[in-house]
Amino acid sequence: MNQPNGSASIGARILLLETDEGRGEVLRCLLRSLDCRVRSVGIVEEASEVFSSRAWDAIFCDMAFSEVILPLAKAANPRVQVILFANYDEVSEAGKLVSSGDAYGWLPKPLRTEKAIQMLRQALAERPTPTPAQQATEDNTPTSDISEKHFGLMVGEDTSMQELYRQIQKVSDSEMTVLILGESGTGKELVAKSIHSAGSRAKHPFIPVNCSSLPENLLESELFGYVKGAFTGAVHNKDGLFVAANGGTLFLDEIGSIPLPTQMALLRALQEREIRPVGATHSIPVDVRVIAATNEDVEKLKAEGKFRQDLFYRISAFTLRIPPLRERGNDLELLVRSYLEETSRNSGTSVLRLADDAWEALRQHKWPGNIRELHHALERGATLAEDGIIHRKDLPEEFQAATEQKPSQSAPRDGSDVLTLKAYLRICERQYLQKILRENQGDKEQAARLLGISVATIYRKLSEL
Repeated sequence: MNQPNGSASIGARILLLETDEGRGEVLRCLLRSLDCRVRSVGIVEEASEVFSSRAWDAIFCDMAFSEVILPLAKAANPRVQVILFANYDEVSEAGKLVSSGDAYGWLPKPLRTEKAIQMLRQALAERPTPTPAQQATEDNTPTSDISEKHFGLMVGEDTSMQELYRQIQKVSDSEMTVLILGESGTGKELVAKSIHSAGSRAKHPFIPVNCSSLPENLLESELFGYVKGAFTGAVHNKDGLFVAANGGTLFLDEIGSIPLPTQMALLRALQEREIRPVGATHSIPVDVRVIAATNEDVEKLKAEGKFRQDLFYRISAFTLRIPPLRERGNDLELLVRSYLEETSRNSGTSVLRLADDAWEALRQHKWPGNIRELHHALERGATLAEDGIIHRKDLPEEFQAATEQKPSQSAPRDGSDVLTLKAYLRICERQYLQKILRENQGDKEQAARLLGISVATIYRKLSEL
C-alpha cells in the first residue's frame, strides 16, 4: 500500500492498547499504512497475554491499561518504548510515569495522529542500545506477520472478527456440535479448522467433506461406509468418513444439501455416537466431533420440509456466524497486505504492492464472493503484475468497470502517486462512519452518541462522502 505523504515506512512491531474502538481503528489503519506490524487489544485481560510470544518495539497504551501493562512491558522487554494516551484528568499521572521512566511519553486526548506518529518515530530512534543478552532474546522471540493469524489460520482485526475469535476459543474447549453460518467464501472451513486445532482433538484427524459435491445415492455410504454386497459394486467392506475421523473432527460443509433419509441416519449417529454402515446389521461406536456449515437459510429449509427440525436442534447446539467481507471495516486492507506478503514469501520475491487504481477498485467492490473472491483477484493480479506493482488492469474483468470517485470525493494529492496524510485519515473516517451507521441501521442520532459528535456533524460528513 502507499504511505501517506511525508510518512516514510516505519516497519516497527507495535502493540496498540486502546479502549476507544474508533480511535484504535484509525490509528491501526495509519500504522499499517506505514508498514508496521500491529496487534490491537481492547481488553486488559487479553493484553496481559500478548507479551510472551511477541517482541514489541513500541506500545501505544491507554491510561486505563497502564497499571497492569507497564510492569509486564518492562519485564518482557526493557527496551520497549511505551507511549500513553491520557484524558485531561489523567495528565498528572501520565507525567509521573514518564518522569519515573516507566513510559517514554504521553499524548493528550483527543488524539492527534500526526503527533502520535511523530512521537513514535522519536521513541524508536531513542531506544536504548541492547545488551548482548537483550539482543539475543529479541532475535529469538517470534515475530508476527503484517497481521497475526489467529489460531494460525485466520486474519482480521474488526470487532466482529474479534468476537468470532472469542467464541471459537470458548467452544473449542467443549465437545459441543457446532453450526457455522456464513456466505459463500467467508472461510467456514477455516473456522472449523480453528475450532479443531484449538481443542483437545487437535492431534487427531480433521476430515472435511462437501456434502453438496457428493451424489445423493453415494453420500450415506461415504459418511458411514458399507459392507461387501450392500449394493452392486460393493465387492469389499469400506470404512466411511466417520471412521476415518474417529478421535477427531468431521466437518460437514453445505449440510443443507443432505437428503432427508441421510439426515435421519446422521441424527442417529449424533445421538447414539455410533454408525451403521450401509448393508450392515450391527452398529459401530465412533468418537467424532461434528462441525457443520451452510450458506443457506436453514429456517427456510425447515419451513419447506427440506431439513429435519430435530437434526437442526442437534447440530446447532452452538452457532457461529461469520461476517461477510463487506461488513469487516478495514480488514480488507489487512487481508490484502497479508496475502501479498505470504505470496511474495512463498515465491521468494520482493513484496508485491497495489497501485492506487487497484486499491480503489478493491475498496469499491461489494465482494459477493468474500475472501475467496479476494484471493482469486489478487492471485490474478500477482500473476500479471509488472515490477511488483498490481494495477487495476491486472485484476479480473469485474473490477475494470469500478466507478471512479467523483471529483468531490477524490483524495487530494501532492502531485505524486501518494495520498496526503489528511486524505488518508479522511478515508479512514469515512469508512468508520459508514460502518457505525450500518451497525445502527442508519440511526444518525445513535451513531452521533456513539461517536461523540453532533447529529449536524454526521450530516455534514455524509455530504462530504
